[in-house]
Amino acid sequence: KILTFAAGLLLLAVSAAAQTVSPVIVEYREKASGSFQVYNDSFVPLAVILEPRSFSVNVEGRPTFRPLDPEIRVDLSETSFRVGPQQTFTIFYKAQSTRLPAWFTIYATITGPQTPTGIKLVLELPHTVYLLTKQPLPRDAVVLHRAESGNKQIEAEIENRGREFIRVQQVEIVSASARKYFAGFPLFPGQRRILKLDWEESGEPQRITLKFEKFKLESPLHPVSQSP
Repeated sequence: KILTFAAGLLLLAVSAAAQTVSPVIVEYREKASGSFQVYNDSFVPLAVILEPRSFSVNVEGRPTFRPLDPEIRVDLSETSFRVGPQQTFTIFYKAQSTRLPAWFTIYATITGPQTPTGIKLVLELPHTVYLLTKQPLPRDAVVLHRAESGNKQIEAEIENRGREFIRVQQVEIVSASARKYFAGFPLFPGQRRILKLDWEESGEPQRITLKFEKFKLESPLHPVSQSP
């Protein structure tokens, strides 16, 4: 029984690590006509159910999902299907919205066969779509309110005061002797976003740079006790 239980856990771990959706994030202007793929690199067949969902992101970057907003329409080539072992399945879709910018996630709920111990693998993997306008966000619509450092951590607050979506492509922190890069993130219309970044490099961090597609914002990092 111990061997059977261990084998079931191994099957669960291998199956969970072998499923991917690609691409994870895409951006379109005004409307979408795209596709994504579900990969099954395991040795067991999988059942997949697709569900588009709208979402909001809070000030700390955590998303909250809900049923698809009524102004967004998503047409999928399939809403449920099976992917055989070592196979790939391609899903095509079209999307539009009466309000722009708009965004949503197509969640693929992937279910595997039941293991010998009665465990059934269930995964949710996202394909996130942004429908954007053709108008760029003005540089002065993005405001870096504060940038602080202390106790091996950087905290910054940034605001998008405009009506357009924009993406921070990369965050850079530098000290006198080190440099560290962090992944970018979306900045939604009217959103404030608080960044909390760990700093384990040598020297005190001195400057933060937020890099966008066409411009960048820079600021010195103030010690927390001296922050304006």
